[in-house]
Amino acid sequence: MNQEATCEVKYTEVSDPAVMALVPVVSVHMITYNHGLYLAEAIEGVIAQKTDFPIELVIGDDCSTDNTREIALDYQCRYPHLIRVIYPDHNAGMHRNFRQINDACRGEFIAYCEGDDYWIDPEKLHEQVAVLSRLKNIDITFHSSYFKSEKQQTIILGHVNSSTDKLYTLSEVIDGDIHYAMGFMPTASIMVRRSLIMSIQDWFDARVSPVGDHIVEVFGSRNGAYYMNRPMSVYRREASGSWSERMKNDPDACVEMHLQFLSMLMKLKQAIPEQEEAFLRRIIYCCAHLSKIGTDKNFTQIKESILPVLKDIYRLKAIDEYSIGNEQLEGDLFTKLSIDCGKTKELADLNCGICWQFLRVAKSVLDYGVLILKVINTNYSNSSGCERQIAKWKVEEQSSYLFARWKRFRKLIIEKVGFVLKAAASTFLARQKC
Repeated sequence: MNQEATCEVKYTEVSDPAVMALVPVVSVHMITYNHGLYLAEAIEGVIAQKTDFPIELVIGDDCSTDNTREIALDYQCRYPHLIRVIYPDHNAGMHRNFRQINDACRGEFIAYCEGDDYWIDPEKLHEQVAVLSRLKNIDITFHSSYFKSEKQQTIILGHVNSSTDKLYTLSEVIDGDIHYAMGFMPTASIMVRRSLIMSIQDWFDARVSPVGDHIVEVFGSRNGAYYMNRPMSVYRREASGSWSERMKNDPDACVEMHLQFLSMLMKLKQAIPEQEEAFLRRIIYCCAHLSKIGTDKNFTQIKESILPVLKDIYRLKAIDEYSIGNEQLEGDLFTKLSIDCGKTKELADLNCGICWQFLRVAKSVLDYGVLILKVINTNYSNSSGCERQIAKWKVEEQSSYLFARWKRFRKLIIEKVGFVLKAAASTFLARQKC
């Protein structure tokens, strides 16, 4: 049985209610486990926030075996008006820790930042609260982020979803996870209304969802998700002890996680029926990915897990428990899965003609030029160092976005030209034969 779901856990909180805000506007949700190398930087990013409203930082340490808890408690002593530290009497697991800190948050909004990530913009919370205060019907906002390689010590800009601020639909958010290996919304970029989180707490369970932030993305975006064209956080890759590093180094754990993720997608498809098509695209891609990462050791497990899913999404009555082992049928199903996965991956580009793609590239070039001029103006004005850095980030972000659009446009041209030449060659040969 799942230990995380059955063992009773007692929690201890270290905080000073006498000096903390009675009603914080934002609660910063920070779960951590063996993040001793990184936690101080994560906390400092919260301390540096410039706001005209009260905030709190709720740190949930899940019985780390390094000095993570000592670092958290040291910061709590130095910033008692800001920080609360909560920890269990024994290791409770990532899911229960996530849910416990959700419960502990008191703010109108919750901003997420795990202990190995960090924020780089002191106006992050101010900007996101302004968005959610203005757009009363929107529950979630997010922004682009940098990726930092701990092994190579390099930082690159990622998650450039749009060259401007944009309101995404739930369908676009679900589809977006296909194109971003680390999810459509970097966890440390998300701010969501606490009322929404409290209404979906049952979904944050190891038996339901292997990754809590995906549940936040999906349910938070039912009325739309507001994207901010401003990189304000850093996501660490190859961080010691991180969840993503474990998935990379443990193939069996990675397969198990994806199987749980597939099960979660099927549950989400049932819970949000109006997005069935989008979830089907995501499920197809997940199945195809599973078939690629499988090994001889776990191939049978993967196949037996995927086939019932294919039965559901393709509505084929011929697939049942007696069909497993029918190599021809299984081969046809996995061939269809591969074809559909390719269609899903390229769906957005295939739906855009050459003229529309050209206009999108042209707009990106124009936006890039405008941002370059703004950087020049910023450098020669009395702007602060922070303003100059943000202007530089926006240029880098637009450059990345322009390059991605140009690659898609070039690919589309090559495909269209190839099709025309092939058709012309066929016509020419047909006339020659006549």
